[in-house]
Amino acid sequence: MADACRIKVLPELLVRKIAAGEVVERPASVVKELVENAIDAGPTRIAIAIEDGGRQLIRVTDDGCGMTAEELRLSVAPHATSKITTEDDLSTVSTLGFRGEALASISAVSRLRIVSRSVESNDGFELQLTGDELQSAQFAGTTPGTTVEVRDLFFNVPARRKFLKTVSTEVGHIQEQFARLTLAYPRIAFELSNNNRTVHNLQSCAHRLERISRFYGHELANALLSIHRDERGVGIEAYTALPAHSRATANWQYTFVNGRYIRDRFVQHAIKEAYRGLIEPNRHAVIFLFLTVDPATVDVNVHPTKMEVRWADSNSIHSQVLSALRETFQRANLSPKLRFHSTPLETAGDEHSRMEQFAASVKTAIPVQPVSPVRANEGHPFASEPTSRTRNDFPASSRIPTDALDIWRQLYYPSTDSKSSPLSPAPMESSFEPSPELPSTRRLDSESQQRPRAIQMHNLYLVVESDDGILIVDQHALHERVMYEQLRSRLLQGTLESQQLLLPESLSVTPKQADLLERHSQLLRSLGIEITPFGADSVAIHAFPVLLKDADVVAFMRDLLDHLERSSAGAQAEEVVHEILDMMSCKAAVKAGDALTAEEIDALVQKRHLIDRATSCPHGRPTMLRLTKSDLNRQFKRT
Repeated sequence: MADACRIKVLPELLVRKIAAGEVVERPASVVKELVENAIDAGPTRIAIAIEDGGRQLIRVTDDGCGMTAEELRLSVAPHATSKITTEDDLSTVSTLGFRGEALASISAVSRLRIVSRSVESNDGFELQLTGDELQSAQFAGTTPGTTVEVRDLFFNVPARRKFLKTVSTEVGHIQEQFARLTLAYPRIAFELSNNNRTVHNLQSCAHRLERISRFYGHELANALLSIHRDERGVGIEAYTALPAHSRATANWQYTFVNGRYIRDRFVQHAIKEAYRGLIEPNRHAVIFLFLTVDPATVDVNVHPTKMEVRWADSNSIHSQVLSALRETFQRANLSPKLRFHSTPLETAGDEHSRMEQFAASVKTAIPVQPVSPVRANEGHPFASEPTSRTRNDFPASSRIPTDALDIWRQLYYPSTDSKSSPLSPAPMESSFEPSPELPSTRRLDSESQQRPRAIQMHNLYLVVESDDGILIVDQHALHERVMYEQLRSRLLQGTLESQQLLLPESLSVTPKQADLLERHSQLLRSLGIEITPFGADSVAIHAFPVLLKDADVVAFMRDLLDHLERSSAGAQAEEVVHEILDMMSCKAAVKAGDALTAEEIDALVQKRHLIDRATSCPHGRPTMLRLTKSDLNRQFKRT
C-alpha cells in the first residue's frame, strides 16, 4: 500500500501513449497532423493514401523542403520542432504545427516509417520505429521531400483500436479533414486515394472559389457570393451561399484563421446573426470563411487539436464578420430562382421534337408503383427487400388511360370521385381518410362520429369543439404526425409508392456523398427514390415518392444527404429511417399559413383518432392543447 502512494517517473513509452491519447484520436487525426506538417514544408503537391479506413495504412507524401538525416532523427523526439525556438515565438505562431508532439505521439501507437531528403542533400534517409523502439536508420534513395507511413495504428493500444468506428465512418472523417486542408491551400495540388482507388485529384489553382468548384461542384460554386474585405487589421475572404441554398446541418460552414480550420463561437454567432430572418431557424447557411489576422492577436495554443482559438478582441472579429455579410446581402438579389425540371438547353429547331418526346413520355410513363404485398420484415428495420416489378405487374384498374385529363388526375389524385386536395396525395389513401392499414386503428368515439365543429385561425391553428371543452390544434404538427404514421405503415409493408420523373433531375455530389448513396441504396429504393450515377461527380434521380410530388427534388435530396451524413457515425438503422421519415412527413404536411377548406379541416381533425401518439409530432412538439369546460368556467368566473 505504501509503494502505491509513492511518486514515480512514468516510462517514456507510457508518457508518449498518454500524449497520443490527446493528439491521435482516430485515423483522421493522423492525417490532419501529417498533412499540416507537409503544408509547413512548402510543397507544391501532397498525396495521401489510406487503407482499411486508416487502420492498416496512412501514407502522406510531399515534395517540400525535406529533412537531413540529423533532422529526421530529431523529428520523432518529443517536443522537437523547427517551427518555434523561443517563448516569444509561441505568441506569434504562423505555422500549422509548432508543438513537436505529432510524430512522437504517432510513433508511440503505430509502426512508423519516414523517408526524407532535403533539397540541399544528394541522399535521403530512412527511419523505422515500432512503438518507442528504433528498428532501423539508414540512407535511402528518394526524391526531395518527405514520405511518412503509419501502419497498424493502435496495434499496441487495443482499447483505442476496439472503439474505432466502421471503415466507412473513419473514411468519412478522413475525407472531412482532407476537405478542410485543401480548401485553405488552393495553390497546393492534393490527391487522396482509398484502397488504391483515387478519390480526389485536385490540381493547383489560383483562387479558392476554383478549389471549391472542383471539390463541391459548379452548381454550388455558382450559387456563392464572393466577399473580399480588409478593415481594422482583419482580412475577410468569404464565399457564402444565398439563403435559398441553406442546409439541414451546419456541416457546410467552414471557417479558417490564417489557413487553420477553427470552430469559434464568436464567428458562428456572427454568421447566424447575419442570416437571421433570411433562413428558417432550424436551417444552416453554406459559407466558406477565411480570416487573416496578425498572429499576435489570436492564440491557437488552447486545445491539443488546435481547433479552438482565443481572440485579443473577439468583439471586433464578430462585428467585422457580421457587417461584411450583412453589407453583401443588402447589395445582392436574394430572391430564389425559379427552378424548372429541365435538361440541357435545346436549340429552337429542336422544340418540335422535344414536344413530341414529352407527349410520348406522358403516354408511356408509369405514374404510380403498386404497394408491395405484406411480408415478413427482413434485413431492414421497417421494410423488407423491395420486389422487382415490370409494367405487367400493374393491375388492370391502374392501366394508363388515354384521356390526358385522366392521366393528370391519376398522377396527382387518388380517384376521380375523391375530393381533390393538397392534403390528399395519390395513390395513397387520402391523407385524411380512415385507413384500415394504420397501426392501432381504434373505434371512433361519440365525439368523432359527429362532424367536428372546427374553425381555422390565422391559417395556423384549428379550434375544435370537444365533448368536455375545446382543442387548439397545430395544423402542421398534427398533419406531420399523420404523414409519419402513414409513411411508417407503408414502409412496414414494403416500399413507398414512387413516380417516375418525366425528365430525370441531376444532383451534384461529392465522393463522400456518392458513397453514402451507394451504402444506403436499399433504403432509398424502399423510400421510392431511384438514383443512378451520372458522370464523375453527379447522380440522376429517376423516381421520387408520390407523397412528395410538390417538393423540390434537388433540395430534398441535399437535405437527405445531410441527414445520412449526420447519422452515419454509429447511428442504428432504425434511427436513420426515423429521421428520414420525419423529414419526409415534414415536407409533405400542410404548412403554417396554408388555408384549409372546411372538408380538409374536418378530415384532419378526425385523423387524430386513427393514429398512435397523436398528441405530439415526430419532433416531439405538442400537436394540440386542451381546455376543458371547467377551465373555461373558472376563467369566466362561472364556478
